[in-house]
Amino acid sequence: MKKLLIISIFTIAFTCKAQSPIFPLEDWDKEQSNAYYKDLDNELDTFVGTWLYTNGNTSWKIKLKKEITFFNDKYYEDLIVGEYQYIANGIQIINTLPNIDTVNGYLHEITGNSIYKNCDYLPPSDCIPGESRLITSLSDPLTGHAATVILSKRIVDGLETIIAYVIFEQLSSYNGYSLPKPEPTMPWQKEYTLIKQ
Repeated sequence: MKKLLIISIFTIAFTCKAQSPIFPLEDWDKEQSNAYYKDLDNELDTFVGTWLYTNGNTSWKIKLKKEITFFNDKYYEDLIVGEYQYIANGIQIINTLPNIDTVNGYLHEITGNSIYKNCDYLPPSDCIPGESRLITSLSDPLTGHAATVILSKRIVDGLETIIAYVIFEQLSSYNGYSLPKPEPTMPWQKEYTLIKQ
């Protein structure tokens, strides 16, 4: 019995000492190895789901989910990840939706966890001060382009909605050559209203 008590105390002491410190997501700039940058207020949860933009025969569907305690080779973090389908003029251009459950972390085409509560960083046309906005990145697997996507959660006409502002980067070369890179498959810069499905 005494041995069991000693082993239990040692295990508890070791476990407490081995735990990583937990910080809010906003403290990621104070990077500490093996720390856990946690979504303490569950702000990422409001963006989880399937969202759809439609305009005639053009549509953009995104599926977002939350991954918790993802290890990025330096520290643990909570992260929004996702995949998307883009249809232009009735023709499917990109569809990575089947990958939503087959890859993890930054291997997804949509990733991010930066929450802003001000209108300083590239706000959409009607930014509301104090509103939580999620900044993510989006990869275009066909052209190699990357975009910044700013997501604002709203209620529009009684429906859960995301206002997404997409800004593709302008790159001057393609695969290290002097040839111009192809155009991204979505517009360079556009604001979308997506309704929760």
